Amino acid sequence: MNKSGNALKRFLTNKNTVTILGVLVGAAVLIFGYQYRVNSQIEQVTILVAKQDIQPKTKITESMVEQVSVARALYDKMIGNYGEGVSVLRSVSELDTFANGAYANVNALIPKGTALIRNTNVVEESAIPSSVLKKVNKGEVPYGFAINYNDTYGNAIMPDMYVDIYMKYTNDEGKVVIGKLLENVKVLAALDSSYRDVFENTAEQRTTSIFFFSLTEEYHLLLRKARYLSVELIPVPVTASVTNEDYEGTLRISSSELRQYIEDRTVNVTLDQLPQDDTPNVEIENNNGSDSKSNSKSDTSAKSSTR
Repeated sequence: MNKSGNALKRFLTNKNTVTILGVLVGAAVLIFGYQYRVNSQIEQVTILVAKQDIQPKTKITESMVEQVSVARALYDKMIGNYGEGVSVLRSVSELDTFANGAYANVNALIPKGTALIRNTNVVEESAIPSSVLKKVNKGEVPYGFAINYNDTYGNAIMPDMYVDIYMKYTNDEGKVVIGKLLENVKVLAALDSSYRDVFENTAEQRTTSIFFFSLTEEYHLLLRKARYLSVELIPVPVTASVTNEDYEGTLRISSSELRQYIEDRTVNVTLDQLPQDDTPNVEIENNNGSDSKSNSKSDTSAKSSTR
C-alpha cells in the first residue's frame, strides 16, 4: 500500500507529469470554451419577418408574416442596435399584443424578409396619424395649396416644415412686382395629384402637387382671392436655424401692400348681402286649367287671400 502511495506521489510531483497534466487541462478548457462560444453563436432563435412587402400604415395580419430561424449572434446584434422599449417580434401571437392591431409605421416600408421590430417598424394603431383633416386646428379651415414640382425643391418640403408664401404679379404699368405675402405657414401634409401622402410610401415615386395648410378664414380667403386673380404664389421653405416650435402660431401677413392689391380687386360677400329668398319660381295651375308661373311667396299670399 505504501509502495503504491509513494509511486503515485512521485508521479504527481514529477515535473514532466505536472507539465503534461497542465497542458491537457488547458487544452480541455480551450476546447470546451471554444465549443461553448461557437454553440452560443450558432444557436438558432425564431423571429418574425415579413412574408411580403408591407406598405406604411398597413395593418399587419398573420398572412403577411412568417417565422424564420436566425443565429443567436445575429439576433443579439439586432437587439443591441435599438434602445429601451424595442424588441424583435418572435412569434405570430405577439401581433395580438398591440392595442387594436399591429401596423407598419408611417414612412416605414417593411420589405419582404425584414424582421418586425416593436416600436420601430411596427407600432400600435394609436401611433398612426389619422386623416389629414383631423390635423386642422379648431376654428380654422383646410386649404389645398396647388404647386408645381419646382416649388417643392425636389420634394424637399415635408410635413411639419414651415414655408413663406411669395406673390408675383404684373402691375398696371407692366412692371413685375414680387414680395412676401405670408410668412411661417405650417405644412400639414404633402399630397400628390391623387391626394395621397407623398412620404408615406417609399416603394413608389410620388411627386408633391398639393401642400395642405390649416388657416384662419382671413388667410384662407386671402389666398383664394389671390388664386382667382391669377397672381403667382410661390412657397419658399423657412431656413432660419430655429426649431419648429419657435414658428408655432407665428403665421402673419408680411406685406400690407400685396394684401391691399388683392382686396382692391375682390369683394367679400357677407351673409346679410345674400338674397333673402332664393326659392325658385314654380308652375301652378289656375282654375281655368291654364298654367302660370309664380314664386312660393305669391302662391302663399294667394292662398291666404282666398281664405
